[in-house]
Amino acid sequence: MTVIGCVQVDLVLTPVDALPPAGASAFVDEMSLRVGGAGANTALALAEVGVAPRLVGAVGDDHFGRWILDRLGEFDLADDIYVDPAQPTGLTVAAEAPHRERAFLTYLGVTGTAGETIVPPESLAAEHVLLCDYFCSPSLRGEPTRRLLAAARERGARTYFDTAWDPEGFPQAARAELDSILPLVDVFLPNEAEACALAGVDAVPRAGRALQRRSGGWVVIKLGAEGCIAFGPGGGRLTSPAPVVEPRDTTGAGDAFNAGLLAALASGRDWSDALAAATGLASSLVARPSNHRHAAASPAALGAEFGKEAAE
Repeated sequence: MTVIGCVQVDLVLTPVDALPPAGASAFVDEMSLRVGGAGANTALALAEVGVAPRLVGAVGDDHFGRWILDRLGEFDLADDIYVDPAQPTGLTVAAEAPHRERAFLTYLGVTGTAGETIVPPESLAAEHVLLCDYFCSPSLRGEPTRRLLAAARERGARTYFDTAWDPEGFPQAARAELDSILPLVDVFLPNEAEACALAGVDAVPRAGRALQRRSGGWVVIKLGAEGCIAFGPGGGRLTSPAPVVEPRDTTGAGDAFNAGLLAALASGRDWSDALAAATGLASSLVARPSNHRHAAASPAALGAEFGKEAAE
């Protein structure tokens, strides 16, 4: 299994109900500094359920980059991380609060320049290949992503794709760009806002069906605390509610969902069971404190739920 995506630092601050006015300041109650980015988040969640993916991403040759490599090395996830001596490691500040949607400020750093050459060709020969953080990787946009997904397909992989949010709000050019990519995607993984913006509609069922027609594969829309809804070929439609938990930190929830789905499908579970496993893993992780997100990771903890085959 291969995950291609951002590897960066996440600085999580909570609660942040609003930014202070110009020239003013405000205090927060909690701060967590951890390895983040959708690529790393997904790979770490996979490691938790006993899967050993190849993680492909890039960091700078700086303090943060070395810290990330050390941390990922504890989970055997550092071998395919490209280190660029000329670019700094990326960083995102995540502002969270109990009663508002999260907000992010991102400095791309090396993620903004790393292209398809950092992807080892042999990593595309895995049975399952996820490409995520599309809009955070401008050098991979368009034809490079098409080439990577097509190459993975040619090697027999099931392909997964998660764009993340488009900072420009999915204008027509971005929609056309993704329309040319979706036919190479077996499982598309947007959240509710992304799906509706990309489809140009305001209702999740309409967005899901429209995107499924463009892709031809499965479209799984993540609905946060409401779980997920999936649209498959031939008009198939499945829903899976999320377990009720008290969320401590929701940053990376969608990445954990992706990890749970990949692991479950790779272990041979059917779609209904795989969606339930995905919502369960995401809910488990967001209920943990920010600074203990993966501290207790162990294959024995959740691995039996997904099966040994998931490591392929």
